[in-house]
Amino acid sequence: MHTILIQNWLLSLMKSISLQAMLKSQRFRLFLLFIGLSGMWLTQSCDPYNKILKSPDLNYKFEMAKKFYYEGSYYKAQPLLEELISAYRGSDRAEEVYYFYAYCDYHMKDYLVASFHFKNYTTNFPTSGKAEEMDFMYAYCLYLESPRFALDQSSTLKALEALQLYINKYPNSPRIIESNRMMDYLRAKLERKAYESAMLFYQMEDYRASATMLRRTLSEFPDINEREQLVFLIGKSYFLLAENSIRDKQMERYEACIKAMQELKEDFPESKYLKESTLMVDKSTKAMAKLAAEDQERIKISQSIAKN
Repeated sequence: MHTILIQNWLLSLMKSISLQAMLKSQRFRLFLLFIGLSGMWLTQSCDPYNKILKSPDLNYKFEMAKKFYYEGSYYKAQPLLEELISAYRGSDRAEEVYYFYAYCDYHMKDYLVASFHFKNYTTNFPTSGKAEEMDFMYAYCLYLESPRFALDQSSTLKALEALQLYINKYPNSPRIIESNRMMDYLRAKLERKAYESAMLFYQMEDYRASATMLRRTLSEFPDINEREQLVFLIGKSYFLLAENSIRDKQMERYEACIKAMQELKEDFPESKYLKESTLMVDKSTKAMAKLAAEDQERIKISQSIAKN
């Protein structure tokens, strides 16, 4: 109120005196500085929140912290709760204070910090009636921290681990269905990451790496929707790799191509890739026969030279 009165008076003064003349006056510049500092002092001294922060009454601070929390003013509740954590350490109220404190970070969407506090809660209060809730919130915050599939998936792996631990620890929890849903979503993200990474090697024509990564993707995610395509591309990668390999490596790579295409035919007898896979099997078979014939001819020549 005092600040507003001073501001109104100053505006009236500026209307009656030339602004340029006032600014040229050293005395008036000092006066402006005094008014500004006075306004800041009055604002801070009259600020109700500042009074709460400075209050020595811990019970009052806690009640106000909860009031701010329930109003959604988490940025106001958190500093009060942070102070109370130290003040109430070892007391009966410590658990309740930390509960609100952990949730402040969660509601302010600082999920990584919130996950730390939720986990720390169960460490500090292992027998708490809220232990299950805190274990779930720890896993849930890690889930929310999981980035899109194209980025590093370390957080996703941590979230999966935390959710699995929660499910194992609380098999009858009403949150099991939601936990399984989140795990399915995270696994799908890892599956997409593995698929796109393997496909990138294929598109770059690094067929040795693509054959390895495509097979690894199938091993880790046997029920992947793109299984038919991956099996075919494994065979095709080995075929193209064999075509561009030195002679000593060609036989085993043609064999790997044929093996993958046989797997495709068995698992997907109506596959749209069968026509192309059959052509590659035929070419691989002929190439292997030619290699075998050349090897036999070399053996005969070697034996003939040895006899002579």
